Amino acid sequence: MAVRKLILAVDHSPASHEALEFAVTNLYREGDELHFVHCFKPLQPAVGPHYSYVPSEEEQANWRREQSHVLEEFVKDARAKNPGLTCRAILISGDPREELIAYAETESASMIVVGSRGRGALKRAILGSVSTYVVTHSKIPVVVCHAKA
Repeated sequence: MAVRKLILAVDHSPASHEALEFAVTNLYREGDELHFVHCFKPLQPAVGPHYSYVPSEEEQANWRREQSHVLEEFVKDARAKNPGLTCRAILISGDPREELIAYAETESASMIVVGSRGRGALKRAILGSVSTYVVTHSKIPVVVCHAKA
């Protein structure tokens, strides 16, 4: 039987932990690979009428280290709670919506599991939603898990 690759989107929200619990309990089976993917946007320059800011290479490196730490802590916690879990940790810089889908396609993944923070319709419309984007653009099945209230 072929190895299934399950992509789990990771951030520091409670919804990510719900997604992990759901994936391990309902989807993951022996022989599968669970890919913990943490996508983050690099620091962006900012320009205003009386100022401008361009992040330095050092600031970008520090930001990447912070994001790497988020992923490492998530993986450490997941392995502690689920001994024997076959998983990989992937850190990607870019737009999380597009990068998750691109990574899943590159890996020939079977499924993407994402958490949803449960923002209201207005916030989703203004800020965008990773889960909504992935559901509407992915060519493979997507499971969306909400954080417990």
